[in-house]
Amino acid sequence: MTALQNELAKIINRFSPDDGLHTSPLPGVHTIKFSSNDRLAKRRWRASFSIIAQGGKEILLGKDTYRCEAAQFIATPIDLAVTSRIYGATPEKPFLCLKIDFDWLTLSEIAAQLEKGGVKAVENPLRAMFVGKADDTMLEALLRLAKLFQIPQDATVLGPLVIKEILYHLLKGPSGPAIRQFIYSGNKMHKITQAIYALRADLTEEVDVRSLAKAANMSRSAFFQHFKEATSMSPIQFQKRLRLLEAQRLLREEMQTAEGAAFQVGYNSASQFSREYSRLFGNSPLRDAVKMKKSELTPRVFQNEFA
Repeated sequence: MTALQNELAKIINRFSPDDGLHTSPLPGVHTIKFSSNDRLAKRRWRASFSIIAQGGKEILLGKDTYRCEAAQFIATPIDLAVTSRIYGATPEKPFLCLKIDFDWLTLSEIAAQLEKGGVKAVENPLRAMFVGKADDTMLEALLRLAKLFQIPQDATVLGPLVIKEILYHLLKGPSGPAIRQFIYSGNKMHKITQAIYALRADLTEEVDVRSLAKAANMSRSAFFQHFKEATSMSPIQFQKRLRLLEAQRLLREEMQTAEGAAFQVGYNSASQFSREYSRLFGNSPLRDAVKMKKSELTPRVFQNEFA
């Protein structure tokens, strides 16, 4: 472990008093800590940049497996439905991570500046998940960001500037040209990004692939192909997964009834919801809700929102 990485891990640990996801003085920036491994589970991964300071994360997206360890980052320009687990975590040496939600205005500004400088995006079909090694320049910026947590006023004023610097290093680095595909307006992958935001905005609406393809100015077959290249799922499969993950969150965090959760995410049939929920999670909605109520887990440590 390098000195930069070691200091970053110490600060994350200091601002994570117990296991779970913790807010920081900066909106959209969180520290994550877990003191034990967990099993592979279906989760929602939000568009974000995460740096692992200690421990490891395994992520399955379709047929692809990503393993991310200390001093590596995970960048996802769009929301994804994944299967993931933490490994290599112990009470003495917990999993520690710093997560920054993507701000599209900032990303767009940086991408435009890089484009003016002659740094072009690529046009190859891609999964929307990128794992890479953080160099010392990026780690140093991440460490400066973490140190700002100690003085909230400094974090509020200087934090956004440091975040912009971190994202600049990301978009300028080896993964940058591919990530920028999802940012440039008019690019086919950016159109897929817009379609995903439309699906996420209202889970109760049925998927109309023809309308989504028309909005993206693509044929139905081309839209379907590019959507699956990015997410590993068809639009209908993707929405169904988001619906069920949101229903699980409602059951676990907001103590919704199974019927209430089903209705809230767009199911008209409680029996269909129960079948599909059980097929995905291995438990009926009712049994899962009862299990969570008896568990010692609190909403803060529920991993659905950050995988």
